[in-house]
Amino acid sequence: MDITSAFAAYGESVEHETEVREKVIIAVRDLEKVSYSLINKLEKIHQPDGIQNLEKICTECDEEFAQVPSKFASLQEKVPVGEYYRYHHNFKATTLRLVGSAALIKYHRENRLASHVEVAGALGLCTRREEGFHLDLEDYLLGILNLSPELSRLAVNAVSAGDYSKPYQIRQFLRDLHSAYSLLNPKNELRKKYDELKYSLKKTEEIVYNLSLRGLKPQEGETSG
Repeated sequence: MDITSAFAAYGESVEHETEVREKVIIAVRDLEKVSYSLINKLEKIHQPDGIQNLEKICTECDEEFAQVPSKFASLQEKVPVGEYYRYHHNFKATTLRLVGSAALIKYHRENRLASHVEVAGALGLCTRREEGFHLDLEDYLLGILNLSPELSRLAVNAVSAGDYSKPYQIRQFLRDLHSAYSLLNPKNELRKKYDELKYSLKKTEEIVYNLSLRGLKPQEGETSG
């Protein structure tokens, strides 16, 4: 093959890849809209009456989350089979936001951590790369760490709302999360997020300490969630 023919073929390949990338980006934008809408709805929790309306807010988020599986399905159609990780960077940030939102809703409802399988199910994804389009384990672990700043913030707002048991519940949850992540010996991006978790825990412990000094520690049963 001469140079002209070779570069004509290269040009077709580049053009095809550009078309695929543009389709992926458009699909990701649709997914982003839902992720930001969820964040805006969850922001209501930090309003003065937010803690009293947790279930109502979570139900509003359920309605929004119902769109996510179809959005991911549309994205999956745009990503060529076997090339998940080639385009992964295009939707990673959005996926982390959705993981964080799903986990936050689960915590508010059940006071526990949503598993990898549960979060993947909420997004309409599987968990194994052999099955194709999936929720990458590292994305799950990174997204879960988005919980920590939100919960430490909630601890502050709970005190303002007169709920003195919530900070104790959050402290215990963050302690458990901190212990669990320490087992992973986190590195790189996960390490940075882990450091944020440590800061959030420290901030929450300070809130609990101040409540204790003021004699506002709730009864033992009220701090377990």
